[in-house]
Amino acid sequence: MKKRYLLLIVWLSLIGSANESLACGSCMYVYFDKILPPILLWVLFSVSWYFSLSIYAFITKTKIWGVFGPVGGLILIPFLYATSFMYFGPIFIFLLILPGIILSLKVFLLSKWIDIKGKRNLRVISAIGISCFTYLILMSANINRDRTEADFILEHENSGPSEMFCKRLAYANPPRLIDLREIVLKGKNSRLIAIACEGIATHGDPVRDVPLLINAYERIFGASEDEKVESALFKLTGLDLPEGSSPDIWKEQLTADSKITTKIY
Repeated sequence: MKKRYLLLIVWLSLIGSANESLACGSCMYVYFDKILPPILLWVLFSVSWYFSLSIYAFITKTKIWGVFGPVGGLILIPFLYATSFMYFGPIFIFLLILPGIILSLKVFLLSKWIDIKGKRNLRVISAIGISCFTYLILMSANINRDRTEADFILEHENSGPSEMFCKRLAYANPPRLIDLREIVLKGKNSRLIAIACEGIATHGDPVRDVPLLINAYERIFGASEDEKVESALFKLTGLDLPEGSSPDIWKEQLTADSKITTKIY
């Protein structure tokens, strides 16, 4: 049974090598972090619970479904972790939780499954595992409740999924101005800043948002995306300046223009 379990995981993990259209594993980690934040803590929990059962099974000579000894665990866990960054993300690492959940059901519901002393020890291990599992669920729920879209995008701003989520905010009708402003203000990725500026330009307030866009234009001036920010400024201000004008020229023109009286910073 153990060999079949290991072979099943290996086979499923290797399926991705035949499909180049699958997203990379690091991008999948970002998607999983949107559902189960913080995703790396979930991975650590899965590995820790499984390996603790591996050590217990080895020391006590107890057979636990799906659990290898420490040597098998040290082979399986690094393999799944390395594979998770190639194709499917941490989905197969989460399979390491299954033996712990099944064991917990057995030790608490099946009274004749194991001797009394062994059951007591396994109940302690299972209780700790289930408690950590429950705590992580509550933590993820609290993070998802309090974390804004901008917080999530900025946390993973150099990833492909973050760019996709930023475009959703920018191209929504109406765009999510609060989140877009936060991305422009705190972001360091010029592509995300440019996308957010384009979204702000469609429904933004010139008095409030022009200084924000000028600040962004100044920060990324010279990058390939600066023309998108300048285009957003053209749209939001209605000014007619030569394309590629420097931030200083924009500031001078805006300061002299009577339509926009806000302070440029």
